[in-house]
Amino acid sequence: MSEQRREKFLIDSDCDPELVRLLQRVGFRARSVLALQIANDDTLNLIWAREHGYILVCHDKRRDHVTKYAFNSEMFYRGGQVIRISGQPGQDATLALGKILAQRPAWQEHFRKDSGQVVVHPRGCNFTTAAALFERTRYALKLPMEDPAVPLRERKRLPIRKRKPREPRASAGLM
Repeated sequence: MSEQRREKFLIDSDCDPELVRLLQRVGFRARSVLALQIANDDTLNLIWAREHGYILVCHDKRRDHVTKYAFNSEMFYRGGQVIRISGQPGQDATLALGKILAQRPAWQEHFRKDSGQVVVHPRGCNFTTAAALFERTRYALKLPMEDPAVPLRERKRLPIRKRKPREPRASAGLM
């Protein structure tokens, strides 16, 4: 396979740093988020990876709804490719490399068609499109309203209070 067709990977901080070296040894271009000194923010990592033609590799399940919403919104509106390695963060780099390489034909095919996330595991991989991730996240966020301007447009007018007539002040100097 020619060097031009090999994927480039941005390895997240939750992966064993050895994974970068292993990917490079088998002929891929791989960089670590730690070496690039990108802020420890999943959404910023996704933006950097997309802008530079990399696939983001991580373990994150992004359980925090706000982070998940920002990340999946970015992927939905602007695109991005994420390989999430099944298992615990920081697992053995050789095992993580095996999962990525064993499922390579499957995730390559999916990424040719659409942006999204692939979860690689020893028995296969699961692909979720960016649109499906965004829809799940949007409803899971449970915001009180879809558009923050809705309450302002639909609010009831406050009742106009009538002022009590003022009584004239007695001037202190006239007595």
